[in-house]
Amino acid sequence: MKIKISTISNKCFLQKGFNDKGCYGCKCDDSCCKHGADFDQESFNLIIQNKDIIEKIIEKKINDCFEETFSKDSEYLENNSIRSVKGENGFCVFHNKQGKGCVLYQLVQLGEISNRRIIPSICRLFPLTWNNGELKVYDEQENCIIPNDCNCIEQENTTKKNILETQEPEIGDIFDIE
Repeated sequence: MKIKISTISNKCFLQKGFNDKGCYGCKCDDSCCKHGADFDQESFNLIIQNKDIIEKIIEKKINDCFEETFSKDSEYLENNSIRSVKGENGFCVFHNKQGKGCVLYQLVQLGEISNRRIIPSICRLFPLTWNNGELKVYDEQENCIIPNDCNCIEQENTTKKNILETQEPEIGDIFDIE
């Protein structure tokens, strides 16, 4: 079951999308990873199924990687989410300690985990987000800022595609747009 979207903000059509470097091509300091992430129920289940692989990399037990309660929020895949905790480095516990990015992304890219839905929807979509059936750009929410050195804002990014076009595969996988 997908998340229902009834409205797309105008800014989504105007916001520049990622170029071919994507998130890993950013000069940013992974500031979007400093808050932890809301894992859809499905993502959480995939983490549990692949815990042996993941625990070796993050050097932490999966049981210690999440807050204690689920949200029961219907705006997540399988109508539920749970937030990851921060690691010792101040980033999401799944942040790569040896460099940039997320170990979950890396495991998918390397083919060690085949299901891309192990990566939380909010992470796969950034800088898009959603709330109350509306798809919008992250900085359209109160107190939310896209870092100036994010690939989608960098001056060197010459893509002609908007964020809806560059994030199209993820949008199609996560949302049912009316």
